[in-house]
Amino acid sequence: DANIESFDNMKINLEEQGYDLAQVPYVVQYNKRDLPNVVPAQAMNRIINIDGVPDFEAVATHGVGVFETLKAIVKLVLIELKRGA
Repeated sequence: DANIESFDNMKINLEEQGYDLAQVPYVVQYNKRDLPNVVPAQAMNRIINIDGVPDFEAVATHGVGVFETLKAIVKLVLIELKRGA
């Protein structure tokens, strides 16, 4: 529930700044996957990842999934910058 609330708050904050999340490059990272009793990423993806953007599971304290997430968002931003040029 906290993840959904945070995601919704992010969308509201973006809208207040004049941005539409569907028009902004982004990825979803499911962090802390090493904790017990985590909700499966697939279940969270159905609720949070409504635009079908790239998603990654991560354990940031061990560096798992961090570089992959960064690489994916950088790629999307570069593609978007090329479109605008």
